[in-house]
Amino acid sequence: MIRPIRPLVLLAFGLLSPVALAKKKKAAPEAPKVGWSREEGWAGDCYYPPQWDSLDQMTRMDARNAALDGMESQWKGDRNDGLSIDPDKVTDVDTVLLGRPEKIEAVSVQNLAKCQAVMSGQASASDWSSWVLSLPAALTEGECQRPLDYTMFDYLDIGAGWQRPLGICQGETIHITGSVKDRYRLSEKGNWINVEGDTSGTVAGTDLPCNEEGCFPGQLIMRFQAESGWEKVYPVGARLAFTAPEHGTISYRINDDSFFDNSWYKSRGIEDHTAIEVSPGAE
Repeated sequence: MIRPIRPLVLLAFGLLSPVALAKKKKAAPEAPKVGWSREEGWAGDCYYPPQWDSLDQMTRMDARNAALDGMESQWKGDRNDGLSIDPDKVTDVDTVLLGRPEKIEAVSVQNLAKCQAVMSGQASASDWSSWVLSLPAALTEGECQRPLDYTMFDYLDIGAGWQRPLGICQGETIHITGSVKDRYRLSEKGNWINVEGDTSGTVAGTDLPCNEEGCFPGQLIMRFQAESGWEKVYPVGARLAFTAPEHGTISYRINDDSFFDNSWYKSRGIEDHTAIEVSPGAE
């Protein structure tokens, strides 16, 4: 019976050399860097995030926190590598990212590229800093920052212009009301009116904020200022339901252009004060 020749026997006969055996073994792939690391010649370290898609949910959440802590420490200048950003500005970034934790992953990858460029001398620290400062606006672009998700109670000031600006999101409907039992007048001898305004007066040809059809002097009015820059004034009177065509801000006042001679109605020592309510809700 002929036995097979084993590799050691072949090696003894010079048929397989140690080099040949080594070539048959594949080199183990280099593990990806995670955490702080630097290349030769760099001015400082960079934080390398993990391969996000390879992590389970719990590990991924922990890794996000670690990546955010690492980036923020470097942004604030804690690593003494030439980058130092106002801590309050870094807090602004932190606030945005903590509200959108999934975005930490993309930011960490982009931050690594910024860091590598600076540490290798291909970019300046000011370029990196400018990018960090731009993050809050970039990460929240198109989002509504101030939804009106509560009911606001106030008293109308007949001696001031636009009052109590309130944020409102696109598609959001609000109701603004003013109490009709409370009265005031626009001059010493003027008519006593309520939030409906002086319906016997006219706004045509005046410089009043609301001077279109449906507007009256002294009436409760509302202004919508869109984030894109345009604005429009609406008559409110006792009640108005308004749906925002885009993200913006509302405010209110009476339809008047001078306030020095406005006065509230008084009876038996009790002075009227118009109550204002702004609340969210469907039509």
